[in-house]
Amino acid sequence: MDRISDLPDELISRIVSLLAAKDAASLLVTSRRFGDIYKIIPDLEFDDKAKFQGTFTDLVSEALARLETTTCIRRFSLKSERGIDPDRFHHWLRDVLNHRGVMVMDLELRIKGNNGYTLPSEIFACKTLIKLKLGMDIVITVLPENALLPALETLVLDSVRFCNPADCAFKAFLLACPVLKELTIDGMYWETWDWSGIVSSQSLERLTIGRALTGFDGPDPQYITFDTPSLTYLDYLDYVPDGYTIVNFESLVEAKLSLLVMVNHEWNWDFPVDGDILSSNATNLIQGIRNVQILELSCPYTFETLYIFRDAIPIFEKLHHLTMINDDTGVCWKFLPFLLNKAPNLKTLVIEGDVHCPEDGEEPDNVCRCLSGYSCLLTCPLKVLEITLWYNGTVGELQQVKHFLGKLPCLEVLKVHSRESLSDEEKLRITRELLMLPRASSKCKIQISFT
Repeated sequence: MDRISDLPDELISRIVSLLAAKDAASLLVTSRRFGDIYKIIPDLEFDDKAKFQGTFTDLVSEALARLETTTCIRRFSLKSERGIDPDRFHHWLRDVLNHRGVMVMDLELRIKGNNGYTLPSEIFACKTLIKLKLGMDIVITVLPENALLPALETLVLDSVRFCNPADCAFKAFLLACPVLKELTIDGMYWETWDWSGIVSSQSLERLTIGRALTGFDGPDPQYITFDTPSLTYLDYLDYVPDGYTIVNFESLVEAKLSLLVMVNHEWNWDFPVDGDILSSNATNLIQGIRNVQILELSCPYTFETLYIFRDAIPIFEKLHHLTMINDDTGVCWKFLPFLLNKAPNLKTLVIEGDVHCPEDGEEPDNVCRCLSGYSCLLTCPLKVLEITLWYNGTVGELQQVKHFLGKLPCLEVLKVHSRESLSDEEKLRITRELLMLPRASSKCKIQISFT
């Protein structure tokens, strides 16, 4: 009598869910009771980077062949860094969806191949899919007429390309997902897409768009539309296109922005200078986030974008939490006065990374001229200010803290952190200097924490 046969059904099912597909499939012939239990497999995963005997094609084909046609697969994952014969790829997917598709709720495909991979039409008409993740060299050109994913709530696209500008496959894809809640577009390059430039979904609540930042010779003039009235969360990293035709973010609560403006449809890591001809226009996007409550601005390039389009900054009536992520002390925060003047209900400001301060060797009492516009701090309602001493309390950093602390009349808490471990002597010095700084608010308490 084998040991597996003596185990409870629940324990066997748990064991199966933890096994790699090749190991689980082999148990069909090692236990007399496993055949029945194996009809329900929570996860079936294949990855050609894992260790296995024989070829990857044989592994997948044999494992699927051993499954009974009544087997219900809740999650199917297929990953290949080496590429797969397209016909075999289609056969496997059709086998899973047609014979065991009743319970497929989570499908992940990540395939590399020089010529790209298309998807069988069955994927676009699967009624049980709740989560779909497509990765690498998958190309979507056209959707079948019966395309409908009525249960799909999460869609992740990683380096997937859409090709069909006349009958936009991307727009049709979103239209076929009537209850979609979360969309992630990663490894994105708009310039490799043939599409309408329209991101439209009435049900979408969370949207993440990100791309690798490299030297960029952009596409011809491009305009993007965001028609997403139910969106509550936006994480957007991109080169700013020629314009945003429509921006419908009426329900937006939280936004994380990394925006880089282009000069003549190019970007080469430099900030624009006087005389440059900008091809980017962020006006409608900036105005479209007016209802945001929590805003995160990543990188100095985003600061520069907001300064360039400062006239577009709306009144942020609902904004109460602002995070600035900075990795360059030398970049001026020229945008900040314009933003603070339009945020009448801001309560918390978090500065992650470098605090903008005078360079070493400059007169420490001279705060950068960009701060001359910080008179807005005198009427700012800010109650919580959180700052990281990136260089462990240099004169310039403490001068910047002094500048904030001496002007904010409503400040209740100043939180100061150090990035690196310090000696007891340095901790004592920083603590003493911070506590001695003059405060505009008599209610302000200083909280200091060291790594």
